[in-house]
Amino acid sequence: MPRSMEEMEIAGGGMAAAAVQRAVRCLGRGVDMAGDLRLKHCKDEGGCLVARSGEKAAAVAVPGVGVVAGVPADVKFGKGDRIRFKSDVLEFNKMSELFNHRSSLPGKIPSGLFNSCFDFGSDSWASDAGDTRCLAFDGYFISLLDLRLDCLPLALAGHVVADVPAAWDPSAIASFIEKYGTHIIVGLSMGGQDVVYVKQDKSSPLSPSVIKEHLDKLGDQLFTGTCTLPPSHCKSRDHKFKVPEAFNVFDAQMTRQRIEGMTAPMSCKEGVTVIYSKRGGDTAASNHSEWLPTVPLMPDAINFKLVPITSLLKGVAGVGFLSHAINLYLRYKPPVAELRYFLDFQHHRLWAPVLSDLPLGLCSNRQGTNPALHFSLVGSKLHVNSSQARNQILFTLLTS
Repeated sequence: MPRSMEEMEIAGGGMAAAAVQRAVRCLGRGVDMAGDLRLKHCKDEGGCLVARSGEKAAAVAVPGVGVVAGVPADVKFGKGDRIRFKSDVLEFNKMSELFNHRSSLPGKIPSGLFNSCFDFGSDSWASDAGDTRCLAFDGYFISLLDLRLDCLPLALAGHVVADVPAAWDPSAIASFIEKYGTHIIVGLSMGGQDVVYVKQDKSSPLSPSVIKEHLDKLGDQLFTGTCTLPPSHCKSRDHKFKVPEAFNVFDAQMTRQRIEGMTAPMSCKEGVTVIYSKRGGDTAASNHSEWLPTVPLMPDAINFKLVPITSLLKGVAGVGFLSHAINLYLRYKPPVAELRYFLDFQHHRLWAPVLSDLPLGLCSNRQGTNPALHFSLVGSKLHVNSSQARNQILFTLLTS
């Protein structure tokens, strides 16, 4: 049963402080970028991966949240903001690069967060990119406060450096990634986000400008209420005013998904997929206006700032092997349980003698004799059977 706002406010103060305290503990810990970015996915087993000041933690009064216990001296708080961000309509690689940039990361390799937001479920980055015509999103992002780790210069803790495999050992490297992750959380924002993601595949004939137009109108209706979309079943003489079926997020299917508690209701029709996703606040709220006042009561982590573990391992033996393994892992994203076997197949093996190992010309120092057929005019005769068996000529040696 939905709780009243009064009940949520009574419990909200403690919930918000507990959420911020959990976020404070995650600063400096590892996370696996192949998976979705959430506080619950932080690598607790590896502990804090960076060298800290060692000063005692203390309780800190955070405006709008309350008293947060156990805050280290090197954790700093900043004021957040509220923005509506509308992306351009971008191709797959450009959107992946934008997501990485928002997490302070270079490159265009799709992250687990990117795949989660746009519902990419295949194991092939190339396949997802090849099937996708364009991507876009329109969202309302609420940052109540920002947290960052203030311990410069950033350096890895001794136990992490000691665990770096010095050679190409698939089992040891897989264990390292499973224990510590691939990146370190050095900053994040606490709050919530309400976002509409659009994915268009190659079967859809709509142009990027049409996708942008309908996404903007849908966002205006969802986040401001200033725009009313015509019903999807209405016929129009001018085709450009007809709303594609996927953009009708108020149809019976989407309403049923919300009632069933899906945090990311989805509509997929005619090659266009529209995903309506919330993080933080009451994700079961029926609309944006009902969700807004619940964000301060139930904040979640958004806008992570990350640093690659390998960027802090310069000069450490084995960093090249670990960096290569992490790049392969993030590119192909095999299951963590199978990572050691995946890495084992990346090792260079010799399945045949190399050229320098083969004797050239006559060799007088060979030991032993090789098996061979010997022929004699008065001995056994070799008969060749011309019929084929399993694509090979069958040789039969008959004795006379």
